[in-house]
Amino acid sequence: MHIVIVGGGGVGYELARNLSEKSQDVIVIEKNEVKARRFKEALDVMVIEDNGANAAVLEQADIRKADMLIAVTQVDEVNIIACMLAKQYNVPITVCRIRNSGYAGDASVLTPRQLGIDIVINPERVAAQEISKMLHFPDASEIEYFHHGKVMMLGVVVGSEADITGVPLRKLPINADAIIVGISDKEGKFIVPGGDDVIQPGNKIYLLGSSRTLKDISSLLHHEKTRVNHVSILGGGMIGRQLARLLENSKQQFTVKLIEKSEERCEELCRDLDKTLVVQGDATEIAMLKEEDTDWADAVIAATGDDRNNIVAALLARQFGVKKIICEVMKPQYVPVYKALGIDSVINPRLLAAAQIIRLIRKEDVVAYSILQDEKAEVEEIILPASARVAHKKIVDANLPRGMLIGSLVRDEEVIIPSGNTELMPGDHLVIFAIPKVSAKLDRYFAPADGKENREYLRNKLAHIEED
Repeated sequence: MHIVIVGGGGVGYELARNLSEKSQDVIVIEKNEVKARRFKEALDVMVIEDNGANAAVLEQADIRKADMLIAVTQVDEVNIIACMLAKQYNVPITVCRIRNSGYAGDASVLTPRQLGIDIVINPERVAAQEISKMLHFPDASEIEYFHHGKVMMLGVVVGSEADITGVPLRKLPINADAIIVGISDKEGKFIVPGGDDVIQPGNKIYLLGSSRTLKDISSLLHHEKTRVNHVSILGGGMIGRQLARLLENSKQQFTVKLIEKSEERCEELCRDLDKTLVVQGDATEIAMLKEEDTDWADAVIAATGDDRNNIVAALLARQFGVKKIICEVMKPQYVPVYKALGIDSVINPRLLAAAQIIRLIRKEDVVAYSILQDEKAEVEEIILPASARVAHKKIVDANLPRGMLIGSLVRDEEVIIPSGNTELMPGDHLVIFAIPKVSAKLDRYFAPADGKENREYLRNKLAHIEED
């Protein structure tokens, strides 16, 4: 697939890296020399140093042959113009990063489609939504929902006192409606486990199963049941503001305090938010956090826009005894630092944006797609077509590669944790867990036998996503 990315910032880099690793033909347009050089030195992609909101530049990127244009600069107007131009070249799918709700919200005069945009992405909004999910389910460090919430995946760090440590998985007293699909140790080694694998204290395990079963896993892990009522948000940027809005509108009653350094930004937030207490101050100063009674909080969200500030703020929050700490991570290279410090709940807006796009390039009929925080595995929900290689086969006869696991399926609205003897039927919603090096092979097993990667195929796929 020929993909043109306009914008070489953090989101553009994450997208280019993920897409190129999946053998896509990627061209990046970035006018900043320093940013452009980063792509040339680190990634196997073509780079054009120029303005992507220019027809002549797009033609240099072979826009007439492009299957997708992704515009993710920091300037909404540039992104919109790039998408409008791409549609003049008959590009099947245009993806646009828009931060200003005035361009894509309910109050907008023009719809995204009228602006030449097929899909709008807002990494900060998605990040806020992910944090909100964590606050509603604080026992997990990662959480994903599939099939309208019927299936849930949780990432949970196992304590030393948990009953499930030191025992082969096949002997664990886990409900039949749940399965452990992944294990990550403290050193970052990740496996898709078999029945003889053993969980050790400090491992992060990924459980997949029916939501009604996984909502009460605290007793199995010997976790103290955590409930979040009081939330402190450190940082009043896009993520902090949108998270505060979500919590204000939640059915669960949250008391929210937001600490922001900029006086001007605080004034904007006060006008924008109804129930949130906005406080001006530096979230990395101990005196400030003491003054604002940080130990009052059940959860602290470090979303300052700077990894180093987030790390300092998170460590201070831990000293105050806060039970749930969630950090925004801007640069993937900082993820090991968070892990070493014992901060298990991190949100990477750029990775979330990449997952939204990768869903479009898969040949399978993908309903939902996510990349784990440490990028050790991918999870996707697909609808099994009748002509797929594994349709009407038992899982044991499907010869799936090691590192790929069908964790659950939904058939006639019933959640099933399959065994080797489970027969896969057309129309089943499968939730598949796979490590990156084998995820590219999913289409061999689950894509339509006659599936072709062409422009009509992309348009049909876009239509299905819009129906969802």
